[in-house]
Amino acid sequence: MSLPWREIRVSSWIDLMSALHGGNMVQSSPYEGNHLRSPYVFRGMDVAAWSLQTGLQRLPKNQNSRTDIVERSLLRNFRKYASAGALDRTSEWYVLAVAQHNGLPTRCLDWTTSPLVAAHFACGDENYKDEDGAIWCVHAGILRDLNEVSLANLRGIAWVYDTRLLEKSFVDLDALDSSAEGDLMLLWEPPSLDQRIPSQSGLLSIMNNGASSHTEFLQKCSETNPDLLIRIVISARMKSEARDLLDQNNISERSLFPGLPGLCAWLKRYYGTSW
Repeated sequence: MSLPWREIRVSSWIDLMSALHGGNMVQSSPYEGNHLRSPYVFRGMDVAAWSLQTGLQRLPKNQNSRTDIVERSLLRNFRKYASAGALDRTSEWYVLAVAQHNGLPTRCLDWTTSPLVAAHFACGDENYKDEDGAIWCVHAGILRDLNEVSLANLRGIAWVYDTRLLEKSFVDLDALDSSAEGDLMLLWEPPSLDQRIPSQSGLLSIMNNGASSHTEFLQKCSETNPDLLIRIVISARMKSEARDLLDQNNISERSLFPGLPGLCAWLKRYYGTSW
């Protein structure tokens, strides 16, 4: 069965670099001094066969559970039991960012503006070294245009929101959920809660329904917008090569997870032999 998006399979470091930086992946921007800029955001995944499932969707629930009720219960109790000072703002978007950052199952997915950071997350876990990995590349400009059609009554649709702009446009999750009849997928740059977020050039995506599928949304929209999504599949047999060259380029647990746990994770893998 043919895919609605473009899929590129790579089996060497040179092929991977070409896929991440060639074609229309990097473009000249006349609005920023004619610098080269990429309109894409990236998500690396250890197993190419995995779909884009959020933590909320992966959370085991019985067949009668409603995703919206589970989501609100998670956030309500997160607010209730979070230690004093952990949530220094009342904005629901700030609370959601803190929750996602600390591992609570939410409707958000993590992305990055750095293709090499995405490559790390596609090749970083030795438990999946025998599986093909993947980098999902989403065109933020095309996504913005799709959202603009759905949000015809809202001015200033952004390529990427920050917490302030997101709250200005949608005061909370309920406002986002009632903003459009169809599905939306917004890109959102969370506040730098710690050094990990800027180190990873991190941002989030969020749908206007906790049960909505990122994969199904992108698949449907790619049928009429073929440049919206490019998927780069990384051969399992080149993961070791990619890992070594990412280390050489200072893309590792030590740089992406500042602190002693990240340092120890890098040393464990760097001096290990399982690869």
